[in-house]
Amino acid sequence: MDSTPNQAIVTVDAAGNVVCTPNPLPANGKNVELKFALQADGYVFPEADALVVSNPGTEFPQPSRTLPPHGTTALLFDRNSEAGTFRYTVTVQRVATGEFFRHDPMISNGP
Repeated sequence: MDSTPNQAIVTVDAAGNVVCTPNPLPANGKNVELKFALQADGYVFPEADALVVSNPGTEFPQPSRTLPPHGTTALLFDRNSEAGTFRYTVTVQRVATGEFFRHDPMISNGP
């Protein structure tokens, strides 16, 4: 499967498992916004902390932003100034119940 740089598709299967494609997400370019598009009916990104990098260091200096009005797009700023992989947690919320579902994929910063 071809991947679009700086963009991940987030889905939720019938069992409530969150999947991010691609994993790891390749980051290309310096000072980029990584875009996460939620394609799961009945789910949204929470307003705060939709994407949290485990050890952000200086590469991820800002919290993620969930975009209104639908809550199905989240952005994460990545300096991408040093190569490496970074684990992050993506959180989605089932609208009907308010229940949260999480997954811990990776971001791969380019050289």
